Amino acid sequence: MTRKETITTLAVIGLACVSTCFGAQNVLSNGSMELGDGSVVTYEDQPAHWARYGNTIERSGSMNLVPAEGGFALKAFSGTNETGAYQDVAVVSGDMVTISANLYTMSTDQISGDAQAGLKLEFLDDNYGVVSTETTFVLTEESAADTWIPASIGPIAVPSGATIARIVCVWQWFESAGGAGFWDDAQLTINGGANQLLNGDFELAHTIEANPFGIADWTGFNDQGKSQDESYHGATSVKMGMTADYSGVFQDFGILEEGDRILIKAKAYQPSTAPLASGDRVGLKLEFSTTEALPPVENLPFNQTATPDAWEQINISTTGLEVPEGVYGARIVMLYMGDGDTTGSIHFDSAHAEVDSLPGTNLLLNPSFEYGVGGDNGIDDWTEFNTPGLSWAQMSAFEVTPHDGYTTMKASGSTWAGIWQEIAVTPGDELSVSAYLMTSSSDQFVSSTGFAGVKVEWMAPPIPGNVDIGSSADDNTVTSSSATDEWIDLEIDFTMPAGTKAYGRFVNLAARGSGADGVVYIDACEAVVMNRFDGADADGDNDADLVDFSEFQRCYSGDGINPLKWNCTVFDYDEDDDVDLIDWGYAGPRLTGPGAE
Repeated sequence: MTRKETITTLAVIGLACVSTCFGAQNVLSNGSMELGDGSVVTYEDQPAHWARYGNTIERSGSMNLVPAEGGFALKAFSGTNETGAYQDVAVVSGDMVTISANLYTMSTDQISGDAQAGLKLEFLDDNYGVVSTETTFVLTEESAADTWIPASIGPIAVPSGATIARIVCVWQWFESAGGAGFWDDAQLTINGGANQLLNGDFELAHTIEANPFGIADWTGFNDQGKSQDESYHGATSVKMGMTADYSGVFQDFGILEEGDRILIKAKAYQPSTAPLASGDRVGLKLEFSTTEALPPVENLPFNQTATPDAWEQINISTTGLEVPEGVYGARIVMLYMGDGDTTGSIHFDSAHAEVDSLPGTNLLLNPSFEYGVGGDNGIDDWTEFNTPGLSWAQMSAFEVTPHDGYTTMKASGSTWAGIWQEIAVTPGDELSVSAYLMTSSSDQFVSSTGFAGVKVEWMAPPIPGNVDIGSSADDNTVTSSSATDEWIDLEIDFTMPAGTKAYGRFVNLAARGSGADGVVYIDACEAVVMNRFDGADADGDNDADLVDFSEFQRCYSGDGINPLKWNCTVFDYDEDDDVDLIDWGYAGPRLTGPGAE
């Protein structure tokens, strides 16, 4: 019997749950970065083919030497004590290497202090270790301004053990510095031959593949893009570099609630040909954000046209306002807004908030403002807000005939004031809010632009802190000390703390330390809520149908065959890093059909 026939037979038999049943649901799309066109973006301030370090060196259109019809050079200025741009060329022992460039400083921004600019020639071995170094500085505060000054090193023989020649356009300062310097017409020749540098005139801008949405379903920023250089699953991955302080791609995957366990995973590859430098970090980051900021709902029609001495009911909704997804509470606000020429006051009474699941029940405490001593924050169960010294909101007894009880809430002044109270609500509830407002003829509200009414502000529960690269006990970060030329497992396993609820975001993040030329490839990303679904939902569509069954067949390995294939965590019910008959014993009986949750 074939493996497929075995699984199909077990689907008919229907094995029972092997232990407490918690199913998993995949919540990430395009985790292996196969979909999308990998669109390209241009960074005008970065020169193509040159790696940069420090924070004050850029491609600039302020000055140019070559070509005559061009318009760009490399510019550096004071920031970090050393900054530069470099390019590597392969060499062999005994080759004669010469580097050269022309440097310039403008009289309107002349180099000053102890700053100096020039060229450095480094010879490196296969592991990027420095074998020897030669440096020349030709630009200082003593240099002539507004003229191009040549600089060169060599010819120098490539020393034994060196395989790389590196030309560096370098800017240094020690105690104080000002102004700026420029480089153009950079060259590196071997044995007197042709220039080996790419973009030695700095005319080409740096282009990288970027989103949105060069990689489908992922949003990217800075130095990242779809790549075919290395891949763990399929033909492509995302390549992240170090030319910006932070780079990466991210995808939002919906709401997580108290007790939800989210497992995010990826594979990372650091090539030995472009390893990370000290302080560089690449890895997984799990971010949380509050349920989306929802605009308040308000009805503020009460103004100076209101009939004095008559109570007017102001409703947010008579038929019910649906509580949005992700909301756990509502702030009910009695709102007053005056202006510079406002006189008089407005009274509030008989506030009411009701949900359709509890018909006839007012969820507000002290809704007619009967309890409390009055004055600043003197109304029980309500919290006052105002502009101190300009507006006030307080309990008013017997000033006017109340709509209900003996007292009202009174507001006046030339700017905003009011009180609020929070109530618990459930998404999908129909919420109705109202209050009665009145202005008296003896203290009539008169205001050219002032108004008052009722308002609902939606509230979301607290969110957990982010799990950043380098901040978790989980293995979620690649550094310069990590392995090269092999795929490294990255993982964050996080359970939402009690009382929290938040949107989740899966981030592949690169943070630059001291280097500018290292890269890391990320592939095979997964995000699985381990207790979301009664079964195994591989495509995140809230059912367990033939699509999911097909994925199970692809993932099936048998007992003890490790590691899991990409996107198979959702089927690993007993979390033993394989997909075998025990896992099928859980998933098989829970197959439903399309659209059946």
